[in-house]
Amino acid sequence: MLDKIFNFKNKIVLITGCNGQIGKKVSELFLNLGAKVYGLDLYNNKIQDKNFFYIKIDITKNKILKKKIDEIFKKEKKIDILINNAATSIFSGIEKRKDDELSKVYDLNVKSVINIIKYFYINYKKYNMKKASIINFASIYGFLSPDFRIYKNGNRFSAEIYGASKASIIQITKYFAVLFAKKNIRVNSISPGGILNKKLQSKQFIKNYSARVPMNRMANVEDLFTAILYLASDFSRYGTGQNIIIDGGLSVK
Repeated sequence: MLDKIFNFKNKIVLITGCNGQIGKKVSELFLNLGAKVYGLDLYNNKIQDKNFFYIKIDITKNKILKKKIDEIFKKEKKIDILINNAATSIFSGIEKRKDDELSKVYDLNVKSVINIIKYFYINYKKYNMKKASIINFASIYGFLSPDFRIYKNGNRFSAEIYGASKASIIQITKYFAVLFAKKNIRVNSISPGGILNKKLQSKQFIKNYSARVPMNRMANVEDLFTAILYLASDFSRYGTGQNIIIDGGLSVK
């Protein structure tokens, strides 16, 4: 039974933001479980595997995005698992907020997700696919406000537009889950809590954040793996429109 749950041999996975902290490890997870992975990212490839196919792309460029999705479907005739992971944020205070900063976050975090789902669905019908899973990455800041007391000078301050974009992802997930239900496309989201990154986070921030979490620590990417595999596998076939929260209990305090 377990061999079937975690066997992704002959599955085609498409993940955006494949070279980021989460994207890289999730790509490697599926590669290790036998999948063929297509990774989309604007930054240079970090993964070397015969079953990994890197596509350098700015997914906010709509025409190019459509072309690349069409090309993958033309070659593979399917995409079994679509993971919308790419995202960005800004870290200046609201009094310095610029319109182009708002557009940058919205275009990548929201518009590109809608567009990639659109092009996926068009090809899903074109190639007569029977089932698929879409996993969108949201955040606890899609339904919670940050605790501003944990941020000090030099910390990456969580912006209002980032939270708004992740709230949008949760709603987009519910919308497409209902729209695609009869087409046998499951659409779910994952909302992680803070992911530990010692290169970008100060020791004081890590300490302050961890103190708010009942489990008394920040998340590692590996803490997300079981939820991702569950949503990607056929064993979650009756689950759609759900937002799985993985935050060490922070949001239930």
